[in-house]
Amino acid sequence: MSGPITYKVLLGNREFNGLFAAHTVSILGDVLTKIALSVLVYDRTGSALAAALTYALGFVPQVLTAALLSSVVDRFPARRVMLIGDAARMVCVLLMTVPGTSVAVLLCLVTASGALTPAFRAARQTMLPEIVGMEGYALARSMFSGTIQIGQTLGFGLGGLLLLLVTPRAALFLDAATFAFAIVVVLLTVRPRPATSAGRQESTGIIRATVQGNRMILTTPLLRRLLFLQWLPTAMVVMPEGLAAPYAEQLGGGPTAVGLLLAAPAVGTALGEAAVARFLGAERRARSVPALLLLATAPLVCFAVEPALPWALALLLLSGAGTAYALPLDQLFIESVPPHLRGRAMTLAGTGSITTQGTGLAIGGLVAEWISAPWVFAAGGLTALAAAAATGRTRPWRADPHTVMQTAPADQAIKDQPPQHSDK
Repeated sequence: MSGPITYKVLLGNREFNGLFAAHTVSILGDVLTKIALSVLVYDRTGSALAAALTYALGFVPQVLTAALLSSVVDRFPARRVMLIGDAARMVCVLLMTVPGTSVAVLLCLVTASGALTPAFRAARQTMLPEIVGMEGYALARSMFSGTIQIGQTLGFGLGGLLLLLVTPRAALFLDAATFAFAIVVVLLTVRPRPATSAGRQESTGIIRATVQGNRMILTTPLLRRLLFLQWLPTAMVVMPEGLAAPYAEQLGGGPTAVGLLLAAPAVGTALGEAAVARFLGAERRARSVPALLLLATAPLVCFAVEPALPWALALLLLSGAGTAYALPLDQLFIESVPPHLRGRAMTLAGTGSITTQGTGLAIGGLVAEWISAPWVFAAGGLTALAAAAATGRTRPWRADPHTVMQTAPADQAIKDQPPQHSDK
């Protein structure tokens, strides 16, 4: 892309439009599946534990995929990985609709579908710089991230309303249709490209190549710091989302208050990332990281005064906006990773983010057994500040991506070989 990158320029890019449309529809479909399956399993078993397990199994396998199988994203063309991933997940969802399917089989299908998600997500992210260029990456990523935030917030509410009109089985058919739509859109709009490791074919197996690639990323000081700085503060900042219901009860509010407490940080994140990506250039985005980190964490400390609902919503909105600090860090990370490791790096980054946030939510729930929700938020804010200070003391956002690999460990797992074929 040439010239300044704006939303109009991005939306005028046919490939980006296709990728964005497929992403948006798949987010809504994924949310619908989570709700439908939880309801379906609970209706059959009457067990809250089984319903919660159904939801959790969509996330747990992602850790194993990132740890053992992510080199697939580098070995095969990203478009092909996306298409195969969507087709396989569509088959999993369709099998869930078969009448009489046992709960055990449903849980296995949820696990299989969840295991495919990281590769699909990483394949899409590796294509973004090639489609919009690094100049447009931050703005494009903010659009994808905003869709996730708003889509999940609205999706859970609309999905619950939809299940008042249709059966969980019909909802699963709708999700399968979203996968079919995404497949067709990607086929028609996104052109084939070679694999990221084309020209550097790996001689080791998939698992070994994944482990060695992850090790190289995590033992490269700057890459490790960029990941930890994105993961650790955010893991504490999300604590209010896990305690929205008890906090709303403490404030004397009902379901509406719960919905507002969940929506405020999501809206803040979407607005913050959009503003940072649209109005700040690359250098100013990097310089804004400390201020945005402070904005993400300091409002949570203010919960120590136990604010009323309107003030609580304002604080959560500001905290969500501050999480835009991750935007320049993510761009620097993807610029710093060698192209032949980009798929593994994106899988590791995404899965690490989900895992640490899930851990943060669990810790917040555990601590809330002893202290009130506002004090949990305040403690989380202080912990996030400490984590940011510890991981950001070397100011990694100022690094030059072109010099990162000069001090990196030797990558013995990847050797020059004849190039792989593109997805043509």
